[in-house]
Amino acid sequence: MKGILVLAGIALLLVAPIVMRPHPPAAAHAERLVIISPHGESTRFEFGRAFGVWAQRELDTTVDIDWRTPGGTRDIQRLLEDRYKTFFSEAHPEFTGDVLSAFADPKIDAADSTASADKKAARAAFLASDTATDMDLWWGGGEFPHREFAQKGITVDAGLLQQEPGWFTDEVIPRTLSGETIYDPKGRYYGTCLSTFGICSSPDRLALLSPSDIPRAWSDLGDARFFGQVTMVDPTRSAAIVSALERLIQQHMAAAVGDGKGDPETLSRGWSDAFVLIKRIAGNARALSDGASKAVRDVVRGDATVAMCIDFHARAEAAYSIAQTAGTSRISFVAPIGGTSISADPISLLRGAPHRKLAVAFIRFALSPEGQRLWSYRIGEPGGPQKYELYRMPVRKDVYTGTDRAHMSDAGMDPFTVAASFTYHAGWTAPLYGLIGPLTKAVILDPREELIAAWRAILDAGGPEAVPEAWREFCWMPITYGEAKSTLAEISKDSAAMLPITRRWTVEATAHYRAARRLAATMSGAR
Repeated sequence: MKGILVLAGIALLLVAPIVMRPHPPAAAHAERLVIISPHGESTRFEFGRAFGVWAQRELDTTVDIDWRTPGGTRDIQRLLEDRYKTFFSEAHPEFTGDVLSAFADPKIDAADSTASADKKAARAAFLASDTATDMDLWWGGGEFPHREFAQKGITVDAGLLQQEPGWFTDEVIPRTLSGETIYDPKGRYYGTCLSTFGICSSPDRLALLSPSDIPRAWSDLGDARFFGQVTMVDPTRSAAIVSALERLIQQHMAAAVGDGKGDPETLSRGWSDAFVLIKRIAGNARALSDGASKAVRDVVRGDATVAMCIDFHARAEAAYSIAQTAGTSRISFVAPIGGTSISADPISLLRGAPHRKLAVAFIRFALSPEGQRLWSYRIGEPGGPQKYELYRMPVRKDVYTGTDRAHMSDAGMDPFTVAASFTYHAGWTAPLYGLIGPLTKAVILDPREELIAAWRAILDAGGPEAVPEAWREFCWMPITYGEAKSTLAEISKDSAAMLPITRRWTVEATAHYRAARRLAATMSGAR
């Protein structure tokens, strides 16, 4: 009996802390929302906090946001597609191999006579399903990746075009801007803020160069004065830099076309000219980065003089450096006039979202005037952020009023004027977006040592005009603009198909750069 009492006493001691523990706070009963995003801590904190306040007020709901940040846009795309493929295959074990892979192929539909019946069945089954992961929203990463996933069927209509028709007008949120898509006409993605691409530079390092002018055009990055001064970003790791390179390419194609109609031969010349400039920029590179924000930090630290970047990365670093150095900025930003467009940073509802109602509410909040002002307002302003200034441009035109500008971090920001200086021609390069990164990496970045050596030899010999044969070797490309579409289709089949092709490009490019270096050195020595 005593033993039983002793055991009972021990049990009471063990259980008491659990029994006496206070009730968990309300957050333990909060509604969960899972968002996968490349956005940084500042955006996640401010929108998470503000949406929590909004949801409590408007929905009488406490929200717990589970942020998933596996890496950049490419990493997110790979993760999502793998997850959907896994869960779809579990629900449909009858589909395997190539047939299973057809589930997310937008080229397959009932009218596609080249697809097998099994592939059509797999595609139709996926589009009719509520295949789900544990995630609700994908936020950030650029318009093209979101368009790509909308076409695949991984993201779905959130219904806001029907629910808030007054928002989606030219006076509030325009459908397009400088040729860029701001929101999907089928409601599968919505731009939440605007970005532009440009050049960041270090005033301190520029002062050591001659001339010391701030670079204002993409072509400036290929100048000989910037040899060993550039941080370049790997476009296979950063969707933002692919978009920046695409704008550079578009500018050269537009210059080649002039007032003409853009025939294939003219567009091909612009495409080739653009890749020559990208080679020159890579030839000037001192370092290769795997992220656009890292390149900006290189410039701020003074490790590099210039880099391609997104506007808000440069603005945020400029503000921080001013705060740290009593009013002196360590970085400048220029959006090349005629060389960049205004792009949307979208949000998409994922197929089968487990918390669909709350996910749609988050999109609604992000597009509302209340959510939009978080992007541009200063810390502490009414309706502004509390901890981090975000330095981004709202997508809504009606939050650029005089009253709004009085609260903005940058009262002069005007994306609509920048947009007027550039027209994005989707037909020229959008179908080749997926090729720009692999082509640049294989031909320009992987053989970077040989490219830099060839570029230096050409500069030492007096420049391209002085050594035309060497320059011809340096400018070599493995494919023409006319061959690009078929090449992309071939390398997009799977990773196994891409590898031998890109390896061959690298080997061939290496040989051409070595030949360019040898010819430049020979011709220089002959003088």
